[in-house]
Amino acid sequence: MSGVVVLQQMALIFLLILTGFVLYRKQIISEHASKDLSALVVNICSPGLIIVSMFEDLSSVSRDSVLFVGMIGICFFLFLSVLGLLFVKILKVSAQERVSYILMTVFGNLGFIGIPVALAIIGPESMVYVIVFNFLFNVYIYTFGVMLLKKGTSGVKTSFRDMLSPGLIACMAAFCIYWFDIQLPEAVETAAGYYGNACTLLSMLVIGISMADMKVKSVLKNTRLMLFTLLRFAVFPILLALLLKPLLPDFVMRATIVLMAALPVGNLSAMLCNQYGKDSRIIAEGIIVTTLLSVVTITITFLFV
Repeated sequence: MSGVVVLQQMALIFLLILTGFVLYRKQIISEHASKDLSALVVNICSPGLIIVSMFEDLSSVSRDSVLFVGMIGICFFLFLSVLGLLFVKILKVSAQERVSYILMTVFGNLGFIGIPVALAIIGPESMVYVIVFNFLFNVYIYTFGVMLLKKGTSGVKTSFRDMLSPGLIACMAAFCIYWFDIQLPEAVETAAGYYGNACTLLSMLVIGISMADMKVKSVLKNTRLMLFTLLRFAVFPILLALLLKPLLPDFVMRATIVLMAALPVGNLSAMLCNQYGKDSRIIAEGIIVTTLLSVVTITITFLFV
């Protein structure tokens, strides 16, 4: 894929993020409104975008390919878990911050950013694969992720109900629509389209707002976090792209897998840290740094795809 095309798309994404930043700094949007927008994206717009993506012509995506990507996705998350433990040792992360660095390694922003970016860069034919990764993400973060966070924490329980987020339910519904070739009424498709079309703009605005309070100097002084960002979100995706290029001739499949590896740190890890009484400061900084740099890191990574 042409680096110019990816750069153009990422520049548009950055422009939307910058819009949120400016709106917040100009006090046009408040912090409270930002939380409401975030809830709207997570619960309505993102699920809508997942559903509406299944109305595209996906005849070129075989069921065997989807199952194959599912197996790759399982290996993907298991490998990232091992990589997270390796980073902790290499970077000599303190005991208090180890869980945060492992969570940042394993759980990228596959939904909030991954869905609209995949749609913009790769196209609608990638969405079935993105949905598979999002499904595995939800299952893994509420099993492996919660297991890490519950160590040394008493009185906090999690259940299967916690996993049933609107995003996961939308993933399961979209998968059924694709797999069984379900034809929905036109009114349902139209409604899902209205919800989904707002996803990219609103999600990027929220990210821009979250960056408005960033203390740049303190973040840049964190050399461990900056080195981690370089290794995990630049070196690793590029190496993965080089490895997959001769092994996976299907460009859409290969590009989707590489994009899932290159996406910045996900918000859900920080939310779960707060829920389980853990310090989310490092993850919050990681979200801001990796998201801001993703315009560059994703563009460079796709030069090797």
